[in-house]
Amino acid sequence: TVIIKLLFWPLTAISTRSLKRMAELQPQMKAIQEKHKDDPAKGQQKTMEFMREQKVNPMAGCLPMVVQFPVFIGFYTMLQSCMELRGEEFLWAHDLSQEDTVAYLFGFPVNPLPIIMAVTMFWQAKLTPPSPGMDPMQQKIMKYIPMMFVAILYRFSAALTLYWTVQNVLTILQTKLTKLNDAKKATTSPVPPIKGVAEKPKKK
Repeated sequence: TVIIKLLFWPLTAISTRSLKRMAELQPQMKAIQEKHKDDPAKGQQKTMEFMREQKVNPMAGCLPMVVQFPVFIGFYTMLQSCMELRGEEFLWAHDLSQEDTVAYLFGFPVNPLPIIMAVTMFWQAKLTPPSPGMDPMQQKIMKYIPMMFVAILYRFSAALTLYWTVQNVLTILQTKLTKLNDAKKATTSPVPPIKGVAEKPKKK
């Protein structure tokens, strides 16, 4: 897991910086949309031109997820037939090829790893700026995605949820390190004024 994360480190760093930059440009992009509210197509065109001028790629934030998805599928397939994991223990998990059940509550298994995984997903989401153009309703829906993953992966093998949890923790650490490094270097340049968008007069 650590080796895979190190291989994808540059892509994740690019994604983090891109999302941060997009969040910084939100006021300017909203101003463009407001100016061309009677012509949404033109507003979208002007927004894309503005992002090109700022050298920001709106798809960069999705790049790590797209690239890592085949890796996750391959890892999942491998776990389904991996004999070496059977009987292997890790902390409270007595068999990584099975659920990490520690107790039963009214006959229902209590599996800590999927819950820990959801907590790390919430934490990771808090560190990630919302994508531009995402309305408040979409942002609320995104908050429930970790709970959906808990429901889906709750009865999966402990190895799979452990892998995902470690990935989330490493992503959190990388995001924090990237932001700290960017803050030290102060690489963010001031956003130039947009042509045709009048600045609001300052209050005296």
